[in-house]
Amino acid sequence: MQQLKESQTDRVCQLTRRGTWRSHVFAVVALAATVICAATADARPVSLFSLNPAAYFRARPAKPEVDSGVFARDAARDLAAVDRIVKGEIEVVGVTWAFPSNRVDWLFDASAKKGPYNPEWTWQLNRMSFWTALARAYTRTGDEMYARAFAQQLSDWLKQTGGIPPERGYNDRGSPWRTIEEGIRLMGSWSVAFEAFRKSSAFTDDLLIAFIKSAHAQARHLIAHRTRGNWLLMEMTGAYFFALDFPEFEDSESIRLEALRVFSQAIKEQVLPDGLHYELSPNYHQVFHSSLTRLYLRAKACGLEHEISKDFLDTLRLGTEGPLALVTPAFTQPNFNDTFTDPLASSLSAAAKIFPDRRDFLWLVTEGREGEPPPMGTTASRYLPYSGFAAMRTDWTPDATYLAFDIGPLGAGHWHQDKLSFVLWKGNECLVFDDGGGQYEVSRRRAYGLSGYDHNTLLVDGLAQNRSNPKRVTAPIDAGWRSTHDEDFAFGIYDQEFGPKRLKLATQRREITFDKKRDVITICDVAKSADGKEHNYTLLFQLDTTNVVISADGRHLRADYGAGRKYALEMEIGGDGGERAEAVSGRLQPTLAGWFVGRDYLVPTVRPATTVFVKAPRAKTHRFKTVLRPVRSSANACLTSTRAVDCSPSERRNEVLLRK
Repeated sequence: MQQLKESQTDRVCQLTRRGTWRSHVFAVVALAATVICAATADARPVSLFSLNPAAYFRARPAKPEVDSGVFARDAARDLAAVDRIVKGEIEVVGVTWAFPSNRVDWLFDASAKKGPYNPEWTWQLNRMSFWTALARAYTRTGDEMYARAFAQQLSDWLKQTGGIPPERGYNDRGSPWRTIEEGIRLMGSWSVAFEAFRKSSAFTDDLLIAFIKSAHAQARHLIAHRTRGNWLLMEMTGAYFFALDFPEFEDSESIRLEALRVFSQAIKEQVLPDGLHYELSPNYHQVFHSSLTRLYLRAKACGLEHEISKDFLDTLRLGTEGPLALVTPAFTQPNFNDTFTDPLASSLSAAAKIFPDRRDFLWLVTEGREGEPPPMGTTASRYLPYSGFAAMRTDWTPDATYLAFDIGPLGAGHWHQDKLSFVLWKGNECLVFDDGGGQYEVSRRRAYGLSGYDHNTLLVDGLAQNRSNPKRVTAPIDAGWRSTHDEDFAFGIYDQEFGPKRLKLATQRREITFDKKRDVITICDVAKSADGKEHNYTLLFQLDTTNVVISADGRHLRADYGAGRKYALEMEIGGDGGERAEAVSGRLQPTLAGWFVGRDYLVPTVRPATTVFVKAPRAKTHRFKTVLRPVRSSANACLTSTRAVDCSPSERRNEVLLRK
């Protein structure tokens, strides 16, 4: 088919302004002409555009890769929830706003009204992710109510934004043109919505052509203004999807090939040799992986698999092995560095289809119901030396004990002050947490979630770690890693700054030994002065419960996690002498402590938890020894002490204050 030239796009708009009645007549003409052109070597399908271009787009064959992909999933979606979208009730980053009569203000920020302020609200509103829900509902029911709602929202968006991205200020706060949003909507909601609604009378000719013109302008904008990191991958995937959705444009082929070239180069640079994305956020590794699989599957469905290099598939295979090495017994990722608690099956499912010979990939995406767990090798534990993550586990069974230890650099993005922190799971229950750090809002709780105070780290004179480098390493990290049938071991060193003034006060060496036979974790920490002065050293441990009991001498602790939980945690405190544990829940001053600042869109996302402070006498050097034991929950279990923490009414008031 001859490609639609850009100059003809203006002609498209002029013709469609004559009225939508023509589309019903010319749909038949267009379809017949397509058949004729297919059999005629010198045919010129562009003549269809001169008759009625909107009719052509309505009548052209469906995109089977869209129908069988996005539409096939979640077919039983709650229509009541979609009906709320029809009324203009939109949820973005966990904050809901009702726009009267479905008149969405696309430049509005609900978080500025409700608090705390989160610039992502306006940006992510403009991803139009809810259009996918409208499209699914329309495809399922045929009810024009969903098409009319989509058309109204699109019409308002075009009027408010002009439909064409600007050359400057596109990534500013409040902009509907942030490049990551352009990429996400072109490969997602816009692609799906166009295919679903293109034959609806509610999607008028003028609106349909304006939609296509805007999509074209966005694809060109992405090629001209690409960024880096995971943004770049989504930008190029969006441009690639546009080129396949609308191959009629004269520059669609060049957009497709340039997007593929940039994308293919970027993934080689962004994936580390151990299989994780260089931002070192398990969540954004899933973004990386999803972009690869979506682009590959779309190319394959369009008969363009020959354009995909072998290196591309090798990178995709490696990028599936990375999260497989880190997977928790709950088939999630550890919540390091802005990570949601998402099942890996939702983001990695395509890998099992692309690599049918990998039985371990099938095991991962079916959560153990099919396939086979990864080969044990020497053990089921794994160390990723470029990411700096050590995953210690007893085995691959659902009731395994699992500990993930962060020894690595900051990463290329999504930085948390969490070096030498760890998480501990028993089965599908998290006993020592990293909460993910909260939403991208401007608030005390977000600052807390990023800081060392919300991780399992060391304080020096009450100050948390505050490093700015390195972002990435070029050589494997020596963690002294060893893993045998009976025991795992790794160590890490923190020798950088503490506090807002970035003072080099002390160093910390942490060694973690996992005795698999006894199901006991021993953590040895050595805090040593870096400035020749004595300091107060304090270890932090984060527990997602307020039911914590500490012995009278402050050296034994038990945490119970509530009804329905199988496991509790026992902690034994030791070292050079004088160590004592204290527990705090829901504290606001002088620093926040005892909070779970969740990243998931759950209620309550932010809730009182417990921070255990293990304090030592003032010294230049102090050695801590902490022993952790997952044990069976028991209603009768107790220590000879008083309960250290409970979520009292005053703490619930603190939760309200923290939300403000």
